[in-house]
Amino acid sequence: MRLNSAKFKAVSTLAGGLLLLAGVASPIEASAALRSHVAATTTTTTSSFCALKTCTSTLVKIPEAAKGGITPVAPAGATDLYRCTFFDPHLTADQMVIGSTFHPQNHGTVKKPVIEIHHAILFQVPSGQVAAVKALGSSWPCFSGPTPADSFAELSNFRSVAGWAPGSASDSRPVGYGVNIPAGSGFILQLHYNLLASKAKDNSSWSIDMTPTAESGLTPLLGWSLVAPPDLPCPSGSSGTLCNRTNSLNDLSKRFGASSVNFVNLIENVCRTAATSAGDTHWQSPTSTSCIWRRPTNSQPITVHTIGAHMHLLGKTLSVELCHSDKTCTDPSKVVGLFVQRYNFDDQHAYNVPSTVINPGDYVKVTCTYDPKLRKLNPQTKKLPARFITWGDGSSDEMCLSSIGYSQGAHT
Repeated sequence: MRLNSAKFKAVSTLAGGLLLLAGVASPIEASAALRSHVAATTTTTTSSFCALKTCTSTLVKIPEAAKGGITPVAPAGATDLYRCTFFDPHLTADQMVIGSTFHPQNHGTVKKPVIEIHHAILFQVPSGQVAAVKALGSSWPCFSGPTPADSFAELSNFRSVAGWAPGSASDSRPVGYGVNIPAGSGFILQLHYNLLASKAKDNSSWSIDMTPTAESGLTPLLGWSLVAPPDLPCPSGSSGTLCNRTNSLNDLSKRFGASSVNFVNLIENVCRTAATSAGDTHWQSPTSTSCIWRRPTNSQPITVHTIGAHMHLLGKTLSVELCHSDKTCTDPSKVVGLFVQRYNFDDQHAYNVPSTVINPGDYVKVTCTYDPKLRKLNPQTKKLPARFITWGDGSSDEMCLSSIGYSQGAHT
């Protein structure tokens, strides 16, 4: 199944919002009037990433850093807060991001929470969007993407530069690759706080290492996000109003806005159409989901270097299969690019994989499995009412998302 470009960008961006997390990325931007709001300092550095002669490290802080941070508060009826902050690194020439390190101040784990940061993502805003982003103020709520927009088209203007999730270490790229940031670009920092854990102050920051693109000799690394729609009924023995799928989606809309349900419907339709074309009648089950994605036939070959995995608290396994020209993804020649056998939310990574070429028109399949019974065992969710679980931005919702880090062209 091939998406038209508008829908493909929308799905990639909304998904990319949630998992260029585990380690790889693609490019984006912002501006300068908010310097008074955001403490972003730039210094010459000799960090492990900055082995090049002209490398700078920018430290990005939240607006309240000087006051010791913020105590996140979720919107009414929700247990998650997505918060975005805009800042301008004042880039006068194209820069290549060669590494970044997120510094979570009070992050705990699912088992021993202090305040849980579900993820952090660094977005780039195109220069033509800077004025609109400035108008949002120093910070704003930003479920799904980096802006409070309901429009998939608007969200598709933004791409992720780097990401962090529990278990991630420094966000490094494969040797010889970086993420290109055009001159005049700025950044948006999105923090997702999971407030099921506890409430405490947070003063996290992010350091970004960059070098001039023209002098770097590096190949640009891009990102492609693959998603599949979980559709998990309440397990046997559980009951309640939210076990009705319609009621659950209405609740999702109350917590995150109508666009959250629009996105569920969009990926359901896309993945169902792809499964029908492949003759796959088992693409969804009460404990699993999958989706077959196709590279546009009018594109050029790409080379895969890294693959990441992201689910929430019910996730068990995640696999990514590179299926070449087989739209059914059943041919023995397919390549298992990644198989996470025991998914652990507290231990998420992007994995370096053998360089693999995906040609125009090739298919890639992402599959996730879940254990809905874990909801009653996890200390964060066991007191919540039983519900029909779909894709959602909340930590108590679910996702099936893989991010592929690739370069243009065929080179292994």
